[in-house]
Amino acid sequence: MDKTEKQEIKFTPRRPSGFLYWILVPLVQLLSHILIKARFVRDERIKERKGPFVVIGTHTCIMDVAMMMLAMKPVRLNIVCGRDVFTWSKIKPIQKAAGLIPINQFEMDLGSIRTMKRAVEAGCSLSLFPEGKFTLDGKNLYYLPESLAKLLRLLDADVVFCHNYGGYCSRPRWYSGFKKGLVTNKSELLFTREELKSLSTEEIYAVLKSKFTFNDNVYQRENHLRYKCKDPASGLHYILYKCPKCGTEYEMISTARHLVCEKCGNTVEYTEYGEMIPSEGSVGFDRIDLWYEYERESAREEIAADDFELRYPVTWAEEDDTNTYRDVGEGDFYINKEVIGFSGKRYATDEDVVIEIPLAKQPTIVHKNYEAIDLTVGTQINRFYFRDVRYSAKFNILVEESYRKLKGLPVE
Repeated sequence: MDKTEKQEIKFTPRRPSGFLYWILVPLVQLLSHILIKARFVRDERIKERKGPFVVIGTHTCIMDVAMMMLAMKPVRLNIVCGRDVFTWSKIKPIQKAAGLIPINQFEMDLGSIRTMKRAVEAGCSLSLFPEGKFTLDGKNLYYLPESLAKLLRLLDADVVFCHNYGGYCSRPRWYSGFKKGLVTNKSELLFTREELKSLSTEEIYAVLKSKFTFNDNVYQRENHLRYKCKDPASGLHYILYKCPKCGTEYEMISTARHLVCEKCGNTVEYTEYGEMIPSEGSVGFDRIDLWYEYERESAREEIAADDFELRYPVTWAEEDDTNTYRDVGEGDFYINKEVIGFSGKRYATDEDVVIEIPLAKQPTIVHKNYEAIDLTVGTQINRFYFRDVRYSAKFNILVEESYRKLKGLPVE
């Protein structure tokens, strides 16, 4: 019996503790007004349904789960989250009482699916973010798995959809802290159980694809929304790593309000209104997502080369039985036309280790701002820290564009 089977047998779904939930909900409600200007637009039809519910949402910012909890109260939600969440020190003491359900990100996790099914059959309502990661550029993830439609039919529950308009603007993945501004959570009854049974998988997926299409950069500009902070550009170099003037990569730095190329001096201001304003003689893009798309285009050119391969030195860490990451080895992290992986040595035994995942099975990756990448094999999370403290954003794009090419997906 392998580790995955043992964990599945031991894990029994339970509704979140009412005591814990009703402590958290008022606290979350208070924070949602202190940290951001939260507003809720609720579909009144949800109150007419008895549940259980599967509540699906876009993943725009760290407040998504909290806003979903508030939108669905008094319904208590079992949150389906990546196994990495179980390593967070603040989560460990409450993970059982919160009824969290672990899932492997970006792969078919049959054990987790069975757990979700048992939870719904027991009357639990689920919180699920199908994109599996926060948006990096304010747009929806380019790929939404068609298996999501099949999963919803399998779970056989009313489906509610949630989206936070302005969520990315208030807490983008690359920024540390919150930008005070309006975030509007809209929840709607997307499918009833009866509708799921009557619609085809293709019809369900078409609706899902439409709902999971958004661009917070455009939303902010069209509505002229301000997200107040002292340093709107701080951290933006994590994802906007390529200079649009000289084309150099990883020479960009961010100050409080500017992106600056240290090689050619190209300077672009990023404002609280989401504007990108080049200084005199400099070159820029009008929005973050347009700059990010420029980097995607460059990545597509790279992977088109017959001899495409990149590799950089990394430190390798494993998640242990205490849900803590410990350095266990070092070597090279690499990507070529077929695989993404690691080759190196384990400290304890000095043995050679190779970890590879076919790109045809990897639509995206878990990307860390502190320049690391996670690869999960089975239930084992492997974390790779780049020695040069860079490259994770580029690897993320290369993986997504490689998957797109291998699967013949269109370039939008």
